[in-house]
Amino acid sequence: MFLRSLNTFKLTVLLILFSAVLSFASSLSLKVYYGIHKDKIRIVLKSFANKPIRYKVFSLENPYRIVIDLKKHVKIRKVILPKGFKYRVGKHPWGVRVVLIPPKEYSYTFFSLKNPYRIVLDLKKGAYKAVIAKTKRKKVFKKKLDKKVVVIDPGHGGKDPGAIGYRGIKEKWVNLQIARYLAEYLRRDGRFKVVMTRYGDYYVSLGQRVRIARKHKADLFISIHSDAAPRGRRWARGTQIFVLSKESAKRKKKQLLTNSQYALALFRDARNAKAIPILTDIGFEITLNRSREFARLLAHQLQKDFGRRHITFKGIRSRGFAVLKTPGTVSVLIETGFITNPYEARKLTDRNFQKKFAYSIYKAIVKYFYK
Repeated sequence: MFLRSLNTFKLTVLLILFSAVLSFASSLSLKVYYGIHKDKIRIVLKSFANKPIRYKVFSLENPYRIVIDLKKHVKIRKVILPKGFKYRVGKHPWGVRVVLIPPKEYSYTFFSLKNPYRIVLDLKKGAYKAVIAKTKRKKVFKKKLDKKVVVIDPGHGGKDPGAIGYRGIKEKWVNLQIARYLAEYLRRDGRFKVVMTRYGDYYVSLGQRVRIARKHKADLFISIHSDAAPRGRRWARGTQIFVLSKESAKRKKKQLLTNSQYALALFRDARNAKAIPILTDIGFEITLNRSREFARLLAHQLQKDFGRRHITFKGIRSRGFAVLKTPGTVSVLIETGFITNPYEARKLTDRNFQKKFAYSIYKAIVKYFYK
């Protein structure tokens, strides 16, 4: 009888411990913190368990509030918000509601990031006064009303012809023609400031191309190229889009963190070297994630406009090309097709095809920024 009672007691203890472990494993904790940037305030909800959470973001009026509904029972462990912001946290049968009450109205965008999992809210509308600790003076961050800056980079040029294709076609001319048509469509639109790394047949180094993008504070950098294959593979074909690889981003980030002078020249808004790690993290986060987001939009648009019969889309690839490594700039490199392939070479030198290809890129840009 005593042994039976002892075994029952052990089983009860084990069940209690097991349920406690399960409840601990299933619980999720979030930390809320913020960062102030030149054109926005970024609020981040970071998961300690690195698990994705279904969520919904919307705003309410009278008074103005931004609501984040988390479709899971989570614990808000710590909340750090800008001066003047208030918040409330409410528990519901479906999860947790976080209500942000800013001092004024903002337009906002939101998205999620992985490794670690974060829900990111960017507040963009109106002016925000931030206290600068050293000078105790207030600086007002005003909403930018400027046009979106698109830097178009026609690959090669001048002494560098690029690939030599079918019947002596030079890549530099194909790249330039498509780039010119794209620039024309963007200028006609009126919502974009267009900068080209070269306007004619002359040589521009890779470093100069990157500096042009940095100088004009590019919102989007598009490098246009045409592919080539060895002689034995003259029928190789296909359109590809390249974005920066994570490995190359890590190497570039390490270079910036070990060379403060270079980093301060790159991040002109950095007041001192202490800000470099933060700016580097944010910059490469934007470059890696948003470049891929734009690449997906562009891939969808090209496939929609051309179909399988007219272009063979070979996917989105990750590489370490120099022109893709500017932190904070959404950057893609497009290989329009193979000029060594007689079939694709004829198309790439056809004015109507060039215009249609450029117009597809233009439509993807409009969707990325305005839809």
